Amino acid sequence: MFEERMVAYYLKFLENKSTFSRVELMETIQENGRTISEASFKLELQKMLKEGRIVRVGRNKYCVAKDGVGTYGYEYSDDAKAVAGLLKDRFPYLNYTIMDLVQLNEFVNHQLAHNVIYVSVEEDLGDFVFDILKEKYPGKVLINPTPEIYHQYWYDGMIVVGKLVSEAPMGQKEKWNTRIEKLLVDVMTNSILLSSVSEIELKNIYEEAFAKYAIDESCMFRYAKRRGAEKKIREFIKEKTNVQLRVG
Repeated sequence: MFEERMVAYYLKFLENKSTFSRVELMETIQENGRTISEASFKLELQKMLKEGRIVRVGRNKYCVAKDGVGTYGYEYSDDAKAVAGLLKDRFPYLNYTIMDLVQLNEFVNHQLAHNVIYVSVEEDLGDFVFDILKEKYPGKVLINPTPEIYHQYWYDGMIVVGKLVSEAPMGQKEKWNTRIEKLLVDVMTNSILLSSVSEIELKNIYEEAFAKYAIDESCMFRYAKRRGAEKKIREFIKEKTNVQLRVG
């Protein structure tokens, strides 16, 4: 209990800062009467992150967790979990992510009534994954469809296989999970998602996501840059939303 009170005491000096670095956190601890080694500090930092006392918002950028702002998590559909289990069994070393279309319902006003499972697979392996999924789910799988083909053949429960961009952020709980940073970029850059979500809903998605969760902005913009959309997303946030970036 004493330790918890002390952590709260240290963080009180930082809670009004938009962001702070590891050095600033360590200096705050030292300036308030505690001698701490580098190794102990690293353990303390990891504990604060794990307990949700602080959140990472960029490369070496943190902020004190506020009420209602936490770490993003999502309970995937049974179908998505089944796809993940199949790919893990058949391709144990494959890099891929999975997103439920209804994953967006947390952030949009007009709820999506039907689900589509998006599987992003590392380059050159999409055909192998498509063949495996087509065998398990005949007639339910499309690979790299255009928006026109997607909407022509769309139905509830469809699986769409696409390319996983190199250096895409991978999930933290499960590697195949879609991180919030990846979701925010994909919804602005994936032509199929763009054709399925209105601009006003894009605004809602960004504002709700930033209001409810700690967004690693460095991670998000690094991925956006890989997708050739960093400038587009920065302009969208600035001109179309009320989101205030912490890292810039």
